[in-house]
Parts: sequence; structure tokens; C-alpha cells
Amino acid sequence: MISTSAYLYLSPKLPPAEDYRNVRLVNPLRIYSADDKLIAEFGEVRRDPVKYNDIPQLLVDALIASEDTRFYQHNGVDLKALGRSVLGILSGNPSGGGSTLTMQLAKNISFEGESPYSRKFKEILLALKIERELNKEEILELYLNRIFFGISAYGVSAASSQFYNKTPNELSLSEMAMLIALLPAPNTINPLRSEQRALTYRNRVLRRMLELSMITQSQFNEANDTPLTAQRYGVEIEVEAPYIAEMVRLDMEARYGSLAITDGFEVYTTVNSETQAQASQALTDGLENYDRNHGYRGPENHMRPSNSDDDVDMWLSILARTVTIGDQEPAFVQQISERSLLALLKTGESITIEWDGIRWAKQFINNSTWTSSPRTAGEVVDVGDLIRVSRNSENRWMLSQVPAVNGSLVSINPNNGAILALAGGYDFYQSNFNRVTQARRQPGSNFKPFLYAAALENGYTAASLINDAPLDRSDYRPENFGGEFLGPISLKYALTNSKNLVSLRLYDALGDDLVMPYIARFGLNEAEFPRNDLTVAIGSHALTPMAVASAYTVFANGGYQVQPYLIERIENFNDGNVYQAQPALVCQACEASFDPENQQDPSFYPAPRVIDEDVAYIMNTMLRSVITNGSGRRINREIGRSDLAGKTGTTNDNFDLWFSGFNGDMVTTVYIGFDSPQTLGRDEQAATVAVPIWIDFMEDALNGMPINSMAQPDGIVTVRINPETGFRAQPNEEGAIFEVFREESQPLEADNANALNDPNSLEDENDLF
Repeated sequence: MISTSAYLYLSPKLPPAEDYRNVRLVNPLRIYSADDKLIAEFGEVRRDPVKYNDIPQLLVDALIASEDTRFYQHNGVDLKALGRSVLGILSGNPSGGGSTLTMQLAKNISFEGESPYSRKFKEILLALKIERELNKEEILELYLNRIFFGISAYGVSAASSQFYNKTPNELSLSEMAMLIALLPAPNTINPLRSEQRALTYRNRVLRRMLELSMITQSQFNEANDTPLTAQRYGVEIEVEAPYIAEMVRLDMEARYGSLAITDGFEVYTTVNSETQAQASQALTDGLENYDRNHGYRGPENHMRPSNSDDDVDMWLSILARTVTIGDQEPAFVQQISERSLLALLKTGESITIEWDGIRWAKQFINNSTWTSSPRTAGEVVDVGDLIRVSRNSENRWMLSQVPAVNGSLVSINPNNGAILALAGGYDFYQSNFNRVTQARRQPGSNFKPFLYAAALENGYTAASLINDAPLDRSDYRPENFGGEFLGPISLKYALTNSKNLVSLRLYDALGDDLVMPYIARFGLNEAEFPRNDLTVAIGSHALTPMAVASAYTVFANGGYQVQPYLIERIENFNDGNVYQAQPALVCQACEASFDPENQQDPSFYPAPRVIDEDVAYIMNTMLRSVITNGSGRRINREIGRSDLAGKTGTTNDNFDLWFSGFNGDMVTTVYIGFDSPQTLGRDEQAATVAVPIWIDFMEDALNGMPINSMAQPDGIVTVRINPETGFRAQPNEEGAIFEVFREESQPLEADNANALNDPNSLEDENDLF
């Protein structure tokens, strides 16, 4: 009577057949590059569920021998074994056991957190239901894809990969038996934790298989005598891009919550694996070069040697707990010669560092001061020093140190906003602070092009003259970098040579009401900028490198606004393609004909034009002049492409160093600075630190790509002018240059439109330039 009542009560609460026929197997979040290389994997691993036909018969036999020898005879419930289990529960002494494979599967599907009696009864009912609706092979397939094998492996495919780096079909008999032996207590029997216990349980499975004639005596002997070979294998990461991986993970969790790392999502990013590797390497090399140039800060620790064998054991113990940062390994100094040293790695290997790998280590005093070069290794290190070592470009060991400075690099496709590469810092595992998206720092002169574009849009030309002269202020006197003043100079010359006073006068002449709405066209948040603050003109308002790079895409693509994006598409293990990016695309030819009310292709959205194409072209020529004649001249020497343009930025006391540059295919911004703001050194500028990093990246990234610079629009004319007056030059006038103008703004011989602005109309802080 009680059993009948329980059945009538519990039976309607059993899950419907589709809940276990089409069960959503937990799969990790996987993140890929645009060229299908694995960047990261997050979440529980129950990957690559297998079909029954792909499961080796010996593995099935091992499972049945260990867990349910009467699997093919019962209808889901083994009454004899179950009776023992139920009696144990009722008597208060549960003995375990009694569950068939089908009942274990039923438990795995449902009934968490219920009383033992209720749970067991529901398991029985669901097991019977499963056996009626699935055949034995389907039950085994579902079981072997769901069951927990320990650590983070759910399913036999995950377990095979995790412990043996194999597929199920590649497992040996001893390996199959070891995996099946884990099932009663995966964490307790784990071969990585207790080898002897695991060996005992594995051999029990083999013995049971022999007793049931599933294997021969010779198979048993060979497998039984085989030592354990299990190891902890992880997934093979093909692209080192942890900052990108974290950006995607956060985005996915915002979209899907906790399902993001359990529902089998595969995210394909816009990042190219080769370009990403070039970005990471360029930033790493640049930060390390800066750091070495400013001297050696000394060992991370020192353990006084006792001159006994115990020293090595002590050092190895400390090294085992010291993480590798970037490519810099920890090591202890064992011996010192006059111009070499012997160092102990955590592997126990001793390496020799020759003088070429030590001689750089002048003693650091501060960011602007260091001692002269050392003459011997003993001036640099002592025995017992905990140091960092790495390999140089010739694969030789050298003394190194983790940079105190940090920075970022981001590269964007200006034609659709796709992020091509992103390095958010020196080492993600040392600091997961993403300096591309989270660091808000003053851009200095990196901001000036947006102001100059506003001027061009409002009647100024590249040849307009503004007085580069001191401002008459009682409270302070702003200056140019270097302290010199040149008098009347053209806008193009002022931008090329980053003249602060010209930018200040320009901002004052235009005014907040004109400048602020204009810079918003570049995607910058107008509301964040202070009003009535002339220092905005020279980059005093903090921006992220992502915001700066995104704003520069408007120059690179000829005047259109695109939005940076990282996720190209999202696929789901259970549901297929669930998201496809639809970025706005730069399309000059279709701009005029686009009709949003009559759109033929719903996946195409033309990017909106935000600045006049004539203005964009003139700005390209002015920023090209920075490369040929200004602070970016090193780019012209080392890369030599005719399609590159950009602008440096250096802030007060050299706290922040920037370079943003582009061609028609890529916009790249490099930012360098300390996380806790301080000077990078009195002699450091963007041209000496940020520009070399930009060069290292762009030279590789653009290798083999055709020249791609903005075509001259129909509304642009080229005029030969006198650079000192801005007027059209006479036919035989010496020193004349060619300059580009909007057709309606070209100078005439007697034009007085370039009259000087009032030299005393502005004020500003004197160090931004």
C-alpha cells in the first residue's frame, strides 16, 4: 500500500524522456582566433561526447565488469543487490551498492539533495523508464558521456584526454581499466594523488574482467604488470592571448550568465594568431628593453649560502614556489667568476651566463639615474641571489628582470572595427589589469589631431599661420617642449613638431561649443571632458588606449566611424551558430545609395560618415608629415612605407608615452607608463619608447601587404605656397612648397585669410605637448 502510494506520488515527477534523450552535456567555453587557433578554454571539461560505435568494446566490458555484471539481463533494476542497499538505508547503516548502471545514470540526471529513500525510489522509477525508452547501447553511450571521472573530466572522452592525452580508441587495456576504476570514488582513487590505491583498484577491474572471460590470461598479465602512466594533461593552447581570453569570458558571462562556461560555446574572435603573437612580442621586447636601459634593480631575494649540499635543496624548494613571469625564469646564483655566473633553475639544471648577458646591469638609482657599466659579475650579483634569467635572440641565457614599467598595444581594422591584436600588459598572470581597456591616462599630443581636424572643418587650412609665442599670464607661463618659440608657423608644421602654444591658441579660438561636439564624432565621450579647460587641447583629459585607437580609425578610413569589436561569431555545442557579428562597414561607393528602409542584405550596414572626406585627407597628409619630418621619423627610416601616418604623445614629466599610427588596413596604438604614475625618465619621450614598439609590431604585421593610403578626394587641390606666409607662391619663388587644400579654401596671391591670431589669447599647463 505504501509502495503503491509512493509510486503514484513520485511517478508524475519523473523527467520526460527528452530530458535525458537530448540531455545538454556540459562543455567548456572555448575561445579561438580568426584562423581557428585555440586561445583559451574555461569551465568544466566534458568535451567531445562520443558515439557508442566509437567506444572500444574492452572499455565497455571493463565498465560492466566493474559496475554492473548483469547489465544485459536486467530491466534497469537488480532486485537482489537493491534489496541489500534498501535494507541498509532503513536500518541506518547504508552500505552502498545496489545501483545498476541505469540507476547510476538516473541519479546523474536528477534527484540531487533529496532524502536517501526518496532519491533511491525515484532512481528505480526513472531507471525502469529509461530502460523502456532507450536500448542498452544508448544507455551505455549516455552513461559514458555524462559520468564524472575526476578533477574536471566529465565523460570518457574528457577523461582519456585529461589523464592520457588520447582518444578512447587509443587507450590501452590497462588505461581503460584505470579510468573505469575511478568511477566509485574519482577523487580518492585518482592516480595523480595516490598511485598505490589507484593501482589496487585498477587491478581489481582487470581481475574481474578475467573472471568474466572478457580478457585472456595473457592480456591480464600484461595489463596487470603495466605501471601507471596517467598524467595531468591540459588543452593545448595555440595562441597566447590571455587578455583577449578574459575580455571574451567577461562578455560571454554578461550574455549567458553561468551557462557561458558550461554550455559548449565556441567563440571565434577577430584576432589573427600571427598578428597577435607579433603584438605580444613587440610589447614584451619594448618593455624589457626600456627596463634594461634604466639599470638593474637587484635580486628578488637573497638566501645566505651555508656552503653545504643543503643549499641546493633549499634553493630548489624556493624555486618550486616561484612562478615564471613572461619568459623570465627564477634562478639562484650558485657560483660567480670574474665575467660569468652559474645559476640553478627550478628543474635542477645549472646554467652558465656569460658576460654578454650580464654587462647591461648598471645599478639602478632612479628612473633618470644609474651607475656606470659594471666591470665584473661580482659587482652585479652575489651567491644566493634569487634572480631572473631568460634567453636572448640568439637563444643564450642572460640575466634579466621583470619590468617595473608596463603598457599596452591594440590594433584595429579601420574598415570594420575588428580588433586584430591586443596586448593588455607585460604578463596577464602577474597583473590581469587590461591597460588597453582599463587604463585611463593622459594622451598628451596624441589627442591633438582631433583638435586640428575641428579647425580644418571650420575654415582653417594646413597652411594657416598661428603664432608660436609665449602667453602673457600672471599665474604661470606655458611652454613648448624644449622651451623654444618659433613665432608664426603653419598648422601642419605645428602638428608635425607638436607645438603646445599653437594648440592652445587654436582651442581658444574655436571654443568648447565647437570642439566638444566635434571630438564626439570620433567616438569620444563629450560628457567626460571638462569645460572651459584649455589643457584639453594638449591632451590633459585621460583616455583609454582603446578609445584613442578607435578614434584614429576615423582618419585611417577616410572619415567614417566604426565600433571596435572582438567577437566575430559564437557557436554552441547544442544549438549551432547562435551569434554573428554585423559590424558597420566602410563603403564609400555604397554610402550615397544606402537606404535603410529598403535594405537588400540585412547583414550589411554601412558605417556613418562623421567627418568630411576632404578634412580626413588633409589630416592624413599632416599626420604623414609627423612620420617624414617629425617625432616619427624613425618609422620612415626603419619601415620605409609611404602609407604610414600617426602622432606621438608625451605627458607631464614624461609620465605617459604614446604613439598612434595607421595605414588603410590597420590602426595601432601603443601606450607605455607605470601603473602608479611616475616619470619614465627625464630623457624618455614617446619617440624613444613607444615608437620602437610600434615599429617592431607594424613592420611584421604589414609585411607583404600592399601600400594602402587614402586616395585624394575630388574636392582637394594641391597648391604651391610660401610656407612662411601661407600665400600662393610666385612662379619663381625660392623655398616654396606644395600643400593640399579644400578647393574652396585654397590661398590666392593676395589672400589675407591667414592673418595671425592674437598671441595673448590663451593659457595652459606648460608640460603637455
